[in-house]
Amino acid sequence: MKIAICDDSEEIRLEIAELIKEQCPEAAVYHFSSGEGILGSPNEYDIIFLDIAMGGLSGLETAGLLRERQEKSGGKKSIIIFVTAFKEHMPEAFDVNAFHYLVKPPDREKLARILERALKEANFAESTECIVIKSFGKQRKLFLHDIYYIESSNKKTVYHTKNGIYEAYGKMEELEAKLSGRFYRCHRCFLVNLENVSSYGYDEIRTVNGERLILAKKKYPDFVKAYLRYAKGGGIVNV
Repeated sequence: MKIAICDDSEEIRLEIAELIKEQCPEAAVYHFSSGEGILGSPNEYDIIFLDIAMGGLSGLETAGLLRERQEKSGGKKSIIIFVTAFKEHMPEAFDVNAFHYLVKPPDREKLARILERALKEANFAESTECIVIKSFGKQRKLFLHDIYYIESSNKKTVYHTKNGIYEAYGKMEELEAKLSGRFYRCHRCFLVNLENVSSYGYDEIRTVNGERLILAKKKYPDFVKAYLRYAKGGGIVNV
């Protein structure tokens, strides 16, 4: 779980961060003092607390640019919670699909309730994240956490999952880009789900179902970095 707090008030950032750590100790919390700062971050965030009135880009402008970027990339939409001293901006906040709107100084009990709801919403979205493929003439929904790895075979992509094996037409390059951060291209033929890695060495990766995948030796250092980024970002670790 990645949660960002973007507010030019350090006091507000620390107050919200303290509450997050109480309710979700495993969350990775990131602090930003400007809209430019969070927009320059390479991370995607599950929940964002965003101040509307900041120097430079306003919170509304920042939220609009974040939404635009998420729609273009096809990535998941962050849960945005505005925290501001200005009630009059509330209608505009919901133009960017804000989850909630808190007036400063935030009431601690209300903030706790809203955070609890946001965490449930984020966990639900994560647990139901999926892709849709066409396999044997049928549309199938595959939940990402159910996929062990994806294999390239004779111009087809083969999905090895907890519920069986499914073949579909597709390009590994497109899947690699779409699933970046959750999956890693360990070999030209394999895209492994980092959530389902049980161990790895210099030349192979083992998945939780016991299968062994080739890890190209030249990719080993990059794989380790990718896996550490995934783990630090709150990913499920089985190693």
